[in-house]
Amino acid sequence: MGRKYHVEYIITTWHRLAFSESVIFREILLVAKKTKPQSDAITKVCVLKKLPDKISKAREIAERIKGIKKDYEDNDVVVKIHPYSKLTADTTDWHTFVSLSDLKLVDSLEEVLASKKLTPLSTLTSARRSDLEHFTFREFHGFILSSAERARRESDAWIADRIKGKTLVARHKERIHEVAVPLSNLARALRRFSYTNTIDVDKTLDYLIVNWFKEIEEMARSVVPANALRKFDSSVVQSWKKKFEERKAHLLLGRRLYLSAPGTSLIAFYSDEPAAGIDLWGFLDLNKTDAKILSLWLNSSFNILQLLYMGVACEGPWMKLHDYMMDRLLVPDPNKLTEAEKKRILDVFEKVKDTPFPSIIEQLKTKFHARKTIDSMWLKVLGYKDFSNEMLDKLYDSLLKELEIIGKLMGGKQSKEDEET
Repeated sequence: MGRKYHVEYIITTWHRLAFSESVIFREILLVAKKTKPQSDAITKVCVLKKLPDKISKAREIAERIKGIKKDYEDNDVVVKIHPYSKLTADTTDWHTFVSLSDLKLVDSLEEVLASKKLTPLSTLTSARRSDLEHFTFREFHGFILSSAERARRESDAWIADRIKGKTLVARHKERIHEVAVPLSNLARALRRFSYTNTIDVDKTLDYLIVNWFKEIEEMARSVVPANALRKFDSSVVQSWKKKFEERKAHLLLGRRLYLSAPGTSLIAFYSDEPAAGIDLWGFLDLNKTDAKILSLWLNSSFNILQLLYMGVACEGPWMKLHDYMMDRLLVPDPNKLTEAEKKRILDVFEKVKDTPFPSIIEQLKTKFHARKTIDSMWLKVLGYKDFSNEMLDKLYDSLLKELEIIGKLMGGKQSKEDEET
C-alpha cells in the first residue's frame, strides 16, 4: 500500500467508542489518496476531543486540519504530524499512532523506551497462557479459593477453611459441607487477579487440585449432573496437572486487562513458589531474581503507558495482551544491569512486595507512595538523573486522564471484570 497509496489522515476520537452507532470496537477514519507518495509525504494523526454537533462545525475543523503544517492542539482537535515513511517502514501495528488521547505522551514514552537496557520480553523468556478451561470439567473447576472474598462467581464453590496437619479442609461456601484434601494433591495458583493487591502473591495464592482423591467426586457433585459425573475420573485431573506443570512460573502477567476497573490494582505478580493463574501469562525459564526485577517493571507507570500505547482494545476499555506482543513489549534485560543496579531494584522489591496497592486509578489520583518508589527507581536505573517529583506527578495526571477516558468508553455500563472468568 505504501508504494501505491498515500495515507494523508488518520482521524479518531476519544469522545466515544466509535463514529458509528451500536459498535463495541474502536473505529478510525482513514483518508488515503491513490498516488505514489512523495519522499517528503506526511501523515496527519488527528484526535477529535469531541464530535462536531453540526455539519458547519465539521467543515470548519476539516479546513483547520488541512491547513496545519506542524503539531497542533486547540479545544477541538489534537494533530500530530509524522513522516509517511515512518508509517510505511513498519506496518505491523498502526494502532500505536492513535492509542493515546494525549499524543505528547508518545514522545515521553519513546524517550524512556529508548534506553539500551531494555529488550523485547520474548528474548528473555517464553510465555504460556492459562484459562479456566484448562482446569474445568463441565461446571466444576479445580480451584479451592484461599478466602471467601476471592469467591466472586457462582462456580467458585469451595473455600479453604483451615490447614490441619498435612490436610487442607475445604468448605462449601453455601452448604454445611467440608472435604479434607491432602496438601500433596494441591498446587498453588491464582483463580483471578482482580482484587489481588500485592506484588508478591505467595500468601494469597489459591489452591488447584492436581491429583485425584476419593472426596473429589463429592466436590464435583455439587455442580455436575449425576449422568455427567460418571465421565469424571483421574484422567481429567491428570490433564489439569499436566497443564499446570507446563504453565507454572515465578512471574505472572495479566493477559486481559481492564486498567481503569476498581479491582485492578496490579497487573504482574511474583510467586516464590511457581504458580499458574487464570487469564494470566506465565513466563517460563525465569529465575527468581529476574522475575522480581521484571515484576517491578511490568507494574511501573512506564509499562502501563507502554501497554496503552501498544494494547489492542477487544471491547470498550478491555485490552488483550496477545502472544505476538511479547516481541514488542520492552522490559529491562537483567544481563545489561550492573550488580549495583540489581541490588537497588531488589531492595525496592523487598520494600514494596507486601504493600497493599489500591486500584490503579486511586494510585494515580493520590500519587501512591509505593508507585512513586517503583517509578523513581526505574528512572534512576535507566539513567534519568534530572527527574523530579513534579515530573512524575504530571505523568500520573496524564496517565489518569487516559484511563478515565478509556473507562468512559463503556458508556456508563458497570464493570464486567468478574463476569468473564
